[in-house]
Amino acid sequence: MQALKRMKQNLAIAVGSTIVAIFLMEALLRGIGIPATLNSGWGWENSAGRKLSKYDILTTNQFGYRGQHITYHPDDYVVLLVGDSQVEAYAGRPEHMPEQFLQESLASQLHKPVKVFSLASSGWGQDQQLLALQEYFRVYRADLVVLWATPGNDFWENAFPDRSATQQAGHLKPTFRLIDRELYGPYFTSGSYLHDSAIAQLVESGLANIRQETLEQRILREWLKDMPTPHESNKQTHEYLCEGLTVINQVEFYKTIFELNNNIGYTVKSGEDVLNSRSHFSAYMLDPSRRDGYLIAITESLLRHVKEEVENNDSQFLVFYPVREDFDKRGMEMVKCVSDSQGNTFRVSLDYKSLLQRVMSSDHLVVFDLPGGNQIVVSPNDRHLNDFGNELVMKKLSLSLMERSLFN
Repeated sequence: MQALKRMKQNLAIAVGSTIVAIFLMEALLRGIGIPATLNSGWGWENSAGRKLSKYDILTTNQFGYRGQHITYHPDDYVVLLVGDSQVEAYAGRPEHMPEQFLQESLASQLHKPVKVFSLASSGWGQDQQLLALQEYFRVYRADLVVLWATPGNDFWENAFPDRSATQQAGHLKPTFRLIDRELYGPYFTSGSYLHDSAIAQLVESGLANIRQETLEQRILREWLKDMPTPHESNKQTHEYLCEGLTVINQVEFYKTIFELNNNIGYTVKSGEDVLNSRSHFSAYMLDPSRRDGYLIAITESLLRHVKEEVENNDSQFLVFYPVREDFDKRGMEMVKCVSDSQGNTFRVSLDYKSLLQRVMSSDHLVVFDLPGGNQIVVSPNDRHLNDFGNELVMKKLSLSLMERSLFN
């Protein structure tokens, strides 16, 4: 009996000492900053757009997103403009951002004070937009939220924990997973990754180093394992479907889109990870994989949660999309197939408008034509809208909002 009692005491001491040692090690690692806090998410300070912007002045709101300071009076009509690089408008002067154009246009028609604020950053999908709205509504109010959809990007961006269209992991972001039609997350927030345990994060980083990969790459690899099945290699089976089409590099296609013959079909040669659905073309496959379908399903779920978040905070919600001559009309006419760097070929239909109408009801969707070619974009190499293009979009948007009688 004495031996058994002594054994239990020794075991209790060992367990207690181990727990204390773990707590001390955790405290020590946190104190010296090893490992560094998971770098996840971004605003204007770390935006890809800021690196391209000619304007060094940091014009950010209280949340660190590019835009005017959030301040309003009780009688002001408050609008939130939510989106990605289109709303961030890194190529424009701070006073020529979309929020400013929309604010001026609405104020002139409503004849009352209007304030428009931006929640956006380059590379955002609806996952980041949902989180930004949740943070905003903890402090501020809005009468109307308008989300600028980018269906060429949004679908694939919503499905992954990083922002990259290649096999190499990009910058991490808090994101969500769709399981049995239910949305779970966010995962990979800076303060909650592995329960914010320095020891656990150090172990994960060590395992990544053993495999000679970054922590981001390890996270992406594990994430992909739990996703629906991707495409299989189809080098032999699908190539004949696109025979006779003119083959053109993806960058060159969009750079010269107004110089190309829109009466013939093209196969766009892409360097993106099409097999894994990490591609601008993935949501538009005519022979989609289960993973391609997942992009659409999670985007629909995220948009529904964004709408609920807005309406739960006593605000009206709309998604809008300007149908452009380049991406929408000419792109849909000309791009028939896409091929990847491994020689796999896929049939596509780049019908952005129709896919957006699948995931958002007409009651909450505003779509209008945006005329213009290269005169409304930054340059043929950068097809983001310039000041003239943004002003045109915001004027058309304000007219559409007025037609909906939202302000009565």
